[in-house]
Amino acid sequence: MENENSIKQVLVIDDEYAIRVLLKNFLETHNYEVELADCGKKVDTILETFQPELVITDIMMPEENGLSIVSRIRKTNPSIKVIYLSAWIDEAETEKRLQEELNNYPLYILMQKPFDLNTLLTTIQELA
Repeated sequence: MENENSIKQVLVIDDEYAIRVLLKNFLETHNYEVELADCGKKVDTILETFQPELVITDIMMPEENGLSIVSRIRKTNPSIKVIYLSAWIDEAETEKRLQEELNNYPLYILMQKPFDLNTLLTTIQELA
């Protein structure tokens, strides 16, 4: 089945190896080209040669959080679509930062971990 929407390339950022591999395998079966990063430094290297239309990122990571990484990506690609994954959606600081994100860049979705893969796929298709 051919991927018919405008999102073809996806960058997945998560410090959990199992989540990165799960998302890569799942998305590739739906004809997305997927690159994986476990930290912000890796993202910088990937973006030298890979131009995704969508970023799927965890918010809470040890070295640099997903909000900060996306903020850097948006400096060169302000229209990139983002799906944030988080088990911590009730934290006040996260909510504040996400509100800032919504005010400036409405092309994002927040999904709580654990998430359903089919719901994720539907969300990606709706973002396209």
